[in-house]
Amino acid sequence: MKIGKSLKTVIERWKTVNFEPQQHKNTTIQSIKMIEENFEALEEHQMLINNMLLSKFVGYFEKEVDQWKRDLGSVYDVVTLLTEVQKTWSFLENLFIGSEEV
Repeated sequence: MKIGKSLKTVIERWKTVNFEPQQHKNTTIQSIKMIEENFEALEEHQMLINNMLLSKFVGYFEKEVDQWKRDLGSVYDVVTLLTEVQKTWSFLENLFIGSEEV
């Protein structure tokens, strides 16, 4: 019953997760960022799901919990990659946009 309740909490939280648009420097370009609260919840829920999978009582929910493990892992990977790409673009922006030589 505890696993079912925890799983329901995770599902409700991830029905809608918003990203925060941010203006890049003094331009009209927008970047996006996951709100810190949501990122912390993502890490917390990943640990919760992993603990569920280690439980001997997971049997009934195993398939759904395993799917959520994969889904939350994908969200984490995408957010991390998005952050990395935006950071790299930010460093290279001056080279390509601000430089008259290029």
